[in-house]
Amino acid sequence: MTVSIYARSVNKNYLRGESPMIKKIAAAATAGTIAWAGISAIDNTTRDNSGQITAAGDLGVFVTKVGDCLNGITKSKLEVDVVKGVPCTEAHHWQVIHKGNLDFNEYSEIAVREGVIAICKPVLDNLSISISEQKLLEYKNAYSESFFPTAESWAHEDRVVDCLVGSYEETYYSSLFE
Repeated sequence: MTVSIYARSVNKNYLRGESPMIKKIAAAATAGTIAWAGISAIDNTTRDNSGQITAAGDLGVFVTKVGDCLNGITKSKLEVDVVKGVPCTEAHHWQVIHKGNLDFNEYSEIAVREGVIAICKPVLDNLSISISEQKLLEYKNAYSESFFPTAESWAHEDRVVDCLVGSYEETYYSSLFE
């Protein structure tokens, strides 16, 4: 199956605003999100004992882990079932900073969007307090995106939200968690 990707907003949630602090996530209308559908459990990356990717490979969007650095997510792609998982020391555009679960039973696009913000905003708020000045400079143009369930994947018990930080345009060579 393929995974549908829909950019929910062209507004970007930048990590850095006018001050050297990370900018907080905006309201639901400006939250960057990517929807997913289908099932893709492929993981052709190589991981070390701690679970970090040490060699690049195809990575299904349903088996990403916190800390994974990713490529292959573009604004122009409407469907994708796998992304490229890469070591964070290699060129990448996105990093999974948190995974959470939606805690309601009936699918609603509005409820899912609100749930994404409820899951990702506290993580980004915490990141704004703990990130180093070096990371602020490196990720100054980064913004947030999210993987979240579609109606189709919801029907197959998908409730997972992936909170991502990165950029379609910028390239990064380190982890936000270093």
